[in-house]
Amino acid sequence: MNKKISIVFVLFFLFTITVVSAHKPIFENKDTTITSPIIIDDHTISYAVYGSLDDKNDVDFLEFDAKEGEKFYIEMLVPKIKSNIGFEPNFAIISKEISTKHEVPFTVPKGYGVINVVYPKNYENEFYEKFTQTKYLKGQSISGIINKSGKYIIAVYSAGKGGKYTLAIGKKEDFGIKDLITFPYVYFKIKYFFNPVFTCLGLAAIFIFIVGLINIKRKRR
Repeated sequence: MNKKISIVFVLFFLFTITVVSAHKPIFENKDTTITSPIIIDDHTISYAVYGSLDDKNDVDFLEFDAKEGEKFYIEMLVPKIKSNIGFEPNFAIISKEISTKHEVPFTVPKGYGVINVVYPKNYENEFYEKFTQTKYLKGQSISGIINKSGKYIIAVYSAGKGGKYTLAIGKKEDFGIKDLITFPYVYFKIKYFFNPVFTCLGLAAIFIFIVGLINIKRKRR
């Protein structure tokens, strides 16, 4: 009995470490615009935005409020999956508080500055993300200090083909009981994002396995 409790405790401990070391997920559930973006409540908290671009004409928008003196961090990650071959997503930071005016292939409101952060050419820095058991290619990143308080918009776009991306924002880990409870749902939602067919087959196999165990126990009674 004590041995079983110890095993359960160890598994729960490892599970907790895995969740705490992961980003809070945000999913792009519908198309966004520069006037109707995904809202990031706190850009300093570690978030992972799971989104996709249909083609070079598709642009995803996110927005956050920042105060002068706050640290910021944004990094592009590209899942290493077959459908993403040749996909090189860029992102730009747009704000009235930015004086730089880089060119981007979409319309920016008058009076807004733009910092364009492009995907590095012929660059393959691969790493394995333990939370979702997914291989990523690390793309471009930008970090620094906010010079002026205000609203900042992140635009994700591609000059070529479309694909799936994960945009990491912030570095501060902030996980609670709710995150632990919703972990299984979030885990499978992320896996579905990467590979819908395989995830559905996996869930079906788990369901069949559980039903089989229940039937075996009933027969033994």
